[in-house]
Amino acid sequence: MKVTRIRQTVVPLSILSLAVTCFSGCADEPEPNCIASLSTFAVKLIETDRSASKKGACDAYGPAGFNADPEVGLAPYYERDSKGQPDYDKGSLAIQTYEVGSLFFYAQDSGIANSAMDGTVYSLGKFSSARPDGDHFCTVPSMSPTHVVLAEVPAVPDDPTTPDDDESKPAQPAQDITLEWSNLKVYVTAASYGTQFEGDVTDKRTAANGQTCTITYHALGLAPAVPCKALDPDGNPLTNADGSFQLDETACDPLANPDLGRPTGSGISVNTRYECDAATAYCTVAGDSVPAIK
Repeated sequence: MKVTRIRQTVVPLSILSLAVTCFSGCADEPEPNCIASLSTFAVKLIETDRSASKKGACDAYGPAGFNADPEVGLAPYYERDSKGQPDYDKGSLAIQTYEVGSLFFYAQDSGIANSAMDGTVYSLGKFSSARPDGDHFCTVPSMSPTHVVLAEVPAVPDDPTTPDDDESKPAQPAQDITLEWSNLKVYVTAASYGTQFEGDVTDKRTAANGQTCTITYHALGLAPAVPCKALDPDGNPLTNADGSFQLDETACDPLANPDLGRPTGSGISVNTRYECDAATAYCTVAGDSVPAIK
């Protein structure tokens, strides 16, 4: 990709490492090591290819499921040296989508395990260098695949003998999902500390009949993830006649405006070019590449 999460963090805590924080005021500091923000990213997808899919194979798939909560977690990981300290010259990066994480943990909480023998709920790859290149990018050329195969989660009806409680749970269809990330680039400077990334992701979904849908996207991420749905006075999202969300781009504004009911800013860096993305109703980087800098 706020709703209550099945797990508080998108990427498992076992692969998180301690990160040093630097804000926009330290623009003259030396180039940092390769890292990525630990804040959740909002991601927009730009479709680039689906030629490998047969006609009709993707009718039940596509970006809609991801766009329902387009949040993605990145977590840097560093090997330990002989003293048990992080070796910042040997860094890796993990990435996990909230969509796949939600499906995985919902099944897990229902006693259903990931049956993909090679499967993990996140992808992991090594930074190609310890520090950003001349264009301030930290690149992860290739990553291990995310692969989850989950049996159907049956619906749980409400127990009529407990009228004060609702024990019902919705069903979840069977899932067979493979995500292959490549060419991931995190923009890292002392003033923009790993809050923007771009990369390619091939999303393969296999239906129960064995038919596969394979779509490749260019992904653009911005942290922190900030929704920009327009809200009614009670805080409920406003929708258009077609069911899409009405948008409020002022929700993305990094600066506070108490007169408009915004006592604090969005948390997005003031030097970022952003937009309120209509497909996701989240604040994303403007344009089709990073860095999106003013």
